[in-house]
This record gives sequence, C-alpha cells and structure tokens, in this order.
Amino acid sequence: MVAFYRIQGDKSIMKNLITPDGNTIWLLGERGQVRLSYPIPRGFVSDLFGWRLSTETTSTIQYNLQSGLTKQGLALEVKGQHVLANVGYIPEYQLITLNSHPTGKLFHTWIERMQPVAAIFALFLLAALFAYRVALQISSKISDARLKAEGNVHKLSKAIEQSPNSVVITDNNWSIEYANSHFDLANAKPNARDEAKGHNIIDYPPYTVLTNEIDKISNEISTSGNWFGERKTGHDGKWYSFSISHITNPNDKITHYVTVVQDISGRKQAEAELFKQANFDPLTGLPNRRRTNQNLTKELQTAWKDKKKVAVLYLDIDNFKNVNDTFGHMVGDQLLQLVAARLLKSCKGKAKICHISGDEFLVYATYSDKKEVTKLADQILKDVETPVLIEGKQIFISVSIGISRYPEDNNDVVGLIKFADIALFESKKYGRNCFSFFNHDLDRRLKRKHAIESELRTALQHNEIQMVYQSKNDVNTGQIIGFEALMRWKSSVLGPVSPVEFIEIAEEIGVISALGEFALHQACNDLIEFQKFSDRMLRMAVNLSIRQLNDDSVIDMVSNAINETGVDPSTLELEITESLLAENINKLLPRLEKLLELGTSLTIDDFGTGYSSLSYLTTFPVSTLKVDRAFVKDMVFNNNDATLTRTIISMAHALKMKVVAEGIEDRDQLAMLQEYGCDIGQGYLFSKPIPRSEVITLIETENLPTTVGFRTK
Repeated sequence: MVAFYRIQGDKSIMKNLITPDGNTIWLLGERGQVRLSYPIPRGFVSDLFGWRLSTETTSTIQYNLQSGLTKQGLALEVKGQHVLANVGYIPEYQLITLNSHPTGKLFHTWIERMQPVAAIFALFLLAALFAYRVALQISSKISDARLKAEGNVHKLSKAIEQSPNSVVITDNNWSIEYANSHFDLANAKPNARDEAKGHNIIDYPPYTVLTNEIDKISNEISTSGNWFGERKTGHDGKWYSFSISHITNPNDKITHYVTVVQDISGRKQAEAELFKQANFDPLTGLPNRRRTNQNLTKELQTAWKDKKKVAVLYLDIDNFKNVNDTFGHMVGDQLLQLVAARLLKSCKGKAKICHISGDEFLVYATYSDKKEVTKLADQILKDVETPVLIEGKQIFISVSIGISRYPEDNNDVVGLIKFADIALFESKKYGRNCFSFFNHDLDRRLKRKHAIESELRTALQHNEIQMVYQSKNDVNTGQIIGFEALMRWKSSVLGPVSPVEFIEIAEEIGVISALGEFALHQACNDLIEFQKFSDRMLRMAVNLSIRQLNDDSVIDMVSNAINETGVDPSTLELEITESLLAENINKLLPRLEKLLELGTSLTIDDFGTGYSSLSYLTTFPVSTLKVDRAFVKDMVFNNNDATLTRTIISMAHALKMKVVAEGIEDRDQLAMLQEYGCDIGQGYLFSKPIPRSEVITLIETENLPTTVGFRTK
C-alpha cells in the first residue's frame, strides 16, 4: 500500500507534463530499475514495479553518461521495443531520466513532417524540369535563328562577292579589311585583294583618283552619312561612280567605310554621244542652234559685265536649193561642209560660228566699233564667194548676211537672232551676196506688236478666237486616229493674225492662260462631237505653254475641262515642246505627274530641236515623241535629217513610245516614214487645219491622198 501511494503521488507530480505524442518519460535507478513512468505504457501496469532494464541497455546508458558521449538520439531496447531516447542524470536523487520514443512512430512522425517539404521539393523539381524544357526550346530557337542568320550572311556574302560592282570595306582610317573579286579585276592581279588588306584604299586604282579629296569625303560622310561622286581615272581613262557609306558602333562612332564602285564608262560614252548629237551638227561639226543659244547667252552676260558690244551675223547660202536640185543632196552636203570650213578660216580668232539649220549659219563676236563688224562681214563674203569644184562641177556660191547688235538693237539672244534674221531678209531683197544691219524699220514691227497686244486682250470677249483642227493619221493605213487643236485669230481691226505672232505676245502679256483654257474646253467639247461620227476612239492633242505649266492652276484647268465636258481623259494628249521641258525639267515634273494622274497622256513636241539625254527620256512618263517638221521637211534630200529621223523613231520604239511626224507634205516623205516605221503622220498631205464643221465631213468621208498607196492590214 505504501508503495502504491508513493507511485500515485509521484504520478500526480507528472500529470502536468506535456510529452510529444508517443514519447515516454522514465525515472530509473542507477541499476536500471524502474521508479516511475509517464504515461504508463500498455502492458506494463501489472509488472511495472520491480522491473528493470536489461543489463545490456543499462550498461549502454551508464557508459554514455560516464564517458560524455551521445546523450541524445540513443538507440535502446526497452521491454523488447526499439526506441530512441534522450538520457539524463539527477545526482541529488541518484536517478536516471530517459525520454524515449518508439522508432516506428518516430519514422511515421518524420514522414508526416516531411510531407510539406516533399511537396515543396516536388514543386521545385517540376519547376526545374519546366525551366529546363523551356531552355531547350529557347536554345533550339536560338540555334534555328543562328542557322538562319548564318544562311543570310552566307547569301549576303555570295551576293557581294558576285556583285558586278567593286565592293570594299575599310576601317575608319581607310585601311582595307575586305574586297570582293572585282577589286582583283580593277587591279589586273588575281590576288590583289589579299595583298591589299591592311593597306590604304587610295593606294589602289580606281580609288587613287580620290587621293586629294579623301579627307573632304570623310568629313562629308561624318555629316551626311554617305558620299557619291563620279570621277574619270588617269590609269585607264575610264569613268567610275563612287558610293561610300559608313558603319557605326552603338556609340555612333564610325568604325568602317563601305565603298561601292561601278564602271560607268559605257553610260558616259553614250551620254557624250547624245550630247554631241544634241549640241553639234553632225555634218559640219559646228555647234547647233541649241548650243549656240547657250553660248551666246553667256557671251551677252560677259559683255554686260565688261561693258562690251556683241554683233550677231545671220548667214544664209544664196540659191542653195538650186544647188540641191541641180547637183543632188550629196553635193549640197559637201557644199555646206566647205562653207563651214571657209567660215572657220574667216572668223578664226575673231568670232564664233554655228550651224543653225539647213543652209543657215550664225556668227557672233564682241566688238568696239561698228567698222569691225563691217570688216568681218566683208571678209566672210569674200572668202565664201570663191567658186568651188565638187565632183568635177564648178559651183559659184555666195551668202547673204543680216546683222543685229547688242545692246543697240536688243539685249537677249532671241531678240538678237530675230532681228538679225529680219536684216537677212533685207539683204536677200537687195540682191544677195551682201550684208544689212538691222535698222529702225523695227518701229513698224513694234507698232504692230503693240496693236496685237491691245486687240488680243479683248479677242475672247469678241468671239474672235476660233479653233481649227489638223488630223493625225496612221502612217500605214491613212486612217484618222485623232486631231491637234490649233487656235486662229481673225481680228476685226487687224484682220487674220498668225499664231506665230499672237501666241508669243499672249504669253508676254499674260492672257495665254485664258486662251489656253478656252482652247482646251472647246477642243474637249468638239472631240465628243467628232466621236459621234467615227467608229474608232479618236484622240485630241492640245498644246500647253510655259506660262501655263509654270502655274499650279494648270492642274485645275485640265481637271475642270475633263469634268465639265465629260471627255474621256485617256483621249486627251497634252503637248509640250522639248526645249520647254528640258529647260524646266525639275520644276515641271511634279505638275506633269499630277496631270498624268488625271488620266491624260504626254507628248513631246518638236523633238530633236532641244536637248535630250538618257536621263531626260526616262525621267518623264512620255507616251509619244513628235518629230520636228524641220527634219521631215528636208529628210528626202538631206541624209543627215533622214538618219536623225530614223534614229529618233528607233529610239522611241525602244522606249515603248509612239512617234508622230509633222509637216508631211508629199508622198516621198510619207514613203520614207513608212519605211522607218513611223506610227502617226500629220501634215498637208493628209489635211490642212480646218474648222469644226469640215472636220465632221472629213471623218465621214475619210478623205485620204489618192496619190499615196497605204498599206492594208
């Protein structure tokens, strides 16, 4: 009983102890006998007291306590059960404390506690696997992109290597790092590009031509990003175009230059040939009218600056037509060449000469006294009139000369040539083989000009301006394909006035826009009426002047005419003279493009009399070239005119353009144009300019010249 109460008492002491689930606290004697247990393990109630631990377990506990070894997590066997225990000793009571936990429950508890950790680890593992998979995909894409980029680089490298141009890459000091195969060709050495690496680009042709301007080029590239230039080299005499750009790093600092060089000798040669054809007479080698206009303009500017005088002498070979008719055109050509040579001899060191056209020449020179001009004219007459022997035929020749002077008579090229031409007619009137100065008979002409100006301002209001139309016919079939609209003026005061007179004056006094608007509307309305009587789509050509094209209102004028009349814009042709177009090419291009956007087409009138080049012909969307009547007029008996006409037709067809030949007056001209492949003809052989009522009759009857045989399809 005493022992029981002691136990109960001791047990009450430990009631308030909190032990982890499955743990048992033991109080043991020094020999392993059980003094107290809490809680009492199942199966121990009847034999707890007086029971002791096994000798082996007790020895293990004592050994660890005495030796100071592990006192925690000690593996023991208690009552046949394996436990993990924490061991302690209470010297005051000579008791051993043992806090044990069955290993099975301990593992189960560990598993429960590890579940959150395992879940977290599993999530981490899944995330790692997902990241690995994404990394593989990204790596695959990067590999694909790298392969694609490498492929593009390879293609780009091939393209550069096989480029028809020379491509060189240098560092920012112009040392060569790369050059394609054309570098070898330019230097006539198979391995030139390999030897050139590390050397300055200007040490090798054709880049040597840039030696004296390489610093300037560098500065320009640093400012604008690129440099373009065309240079003729000294080592082979060829022309090259240079295009140089830069490569920069992320800090916008230039690291490299890329130079592309193209051999443009062929283009330059073609341009030079075109320039020669456009500016020099092929028969005599003298400057033509256009070139002379430019040169004489500069001469007048210099004379004005230096306060000098300029004389303009207009020459015409007397009875030249008789020579052609009597001896043939080949003899006529030789005569022109001989006269040109004699003029060069007479004027050497004194004056400049040009071949205007046909049998007309122009001479101009600075002078101080009128006697100098008289002396020059006398010398020319004397040198030219010596008889010549051509192909065994003695030919007597002479020239007539008209003279105008700057600044006495006029101060511009057009006026001086015009007045010299007027004076020339005076010489012809006086019997030829002489010269005449322009005189004050000009007053009469000026008075007429003023009268025209006055009456022209009210001509529209008085219904004095009428439209006439000249047919444009298929050269091969003779069929009418359209018309050119022309203005005629019959003044109630002055009578009939030639367009040659009033059109120029209309531009000067600013009424050309009103006249042009009237002509365009009337032509559109009449075309609609003409179309009713034809089973073919007819076209109408209307001329535009420089005054009209210099005004933005020309766009609205054409647009309004189309909208108000209802004419099909594709049947409307706008004619512009070649000289007008060439002299204002940059200014007129935007307006012409807007006019073409309306659906109209563009025709270059008087082609062959102005400047033409490859760039000019390809800059504008031209559909038709109109050969100047001057070439058609003399083509039958002038080989040069015939050759030039044939060349223009071939060139136009090569550029997908149609060709109109104007001024056709006889069947010989038509036959030659048919042979050359000309598309459209215009001239008195088909029809003179006629009023509206007669046009309808012409369409209905299709009056064709009966003396000409047209080809049939």
